[in-house]
Amino acid sequence: MFKKSWLLVLFLLVFLPLQVSADITLKFNGFIADEANLLSDEVENDLNMTLWDLQKKSGADLVVVTLPSLNGRTVEEVAIDIGRSYKLGAVGKNNGMVYLTALNERKMRIEQGLGLEDKIPVSTLENIMNNDILPYYKQNSYETGIRRGTYRLAQTVAQAEGVKIKKQGVCPPALSPSSSGSKSSGGDIPWWAWPIVILGALCSPRRRRFNSSSFGGFGGGGGFGGSGCSGSW
Repeated sequence: MFKKSWLLVLFLLVFLPLQVSADITLKFNGFIADEANLLSDEVENDLNMTLWDLQKKSGADLVVVTLPSLNGRTVEEVAIDIGRSYKLGAVGKNNGMVYLTALNERKMRIEQGLGLEDKIPVSTLENIMNNDILPYYKQNSYETGIRRGTYRLAQTVAQAEGVKIKKQGVCPPALSPSSSGSKSSGGDIPWWAWPIVILGALCSPRRRRFNSSSFGGFGGGGGFGGSGCSGSW
């Protein structure tokens, strides 16, 4: 009886963590796993080029993940699992970050690795979530919210790591508090923001294409302790 108990404990220790990791199988295109199909190919390319530059200059892995559902798990659990399972951030630096959006539950999470905890206050992440991302999500403008949120997070990580990155594409403008309560369809940009977006596109350098064959994968860190912020809309 004693021997069987120890075998049961050993089974739980060995196989349950594997099952937790097995729950997450993502198809990454560079730094993006758009399982909920919220992003266009052009937006994925622009974000990947920006995040690739961040990785090359700092070793930091910032991944953007959209899921149709959390399948009964909490958004915090899933975000940490992604960071650990895919070993985000450079080895020894653990400077990874997960930007997760769960569509059905209408929840999101920004999770940062252990190496960023002392460099980026949670209040900074909360500010980006509340002022740059959620106002667009409340309009169901998910693609635009993800674009702005990713650019803002990438710039924040770059500053924390002491590097300057090249942003490809146009960062959508912040929504005013009065406009965040109105509804718009899909990933559309509000009508009043189009002149800004068009002008930015005309003035931006020619778009480069993200070459997935040149992408060497994530850094091999994976140290995540649960520092971040969650929100809903």
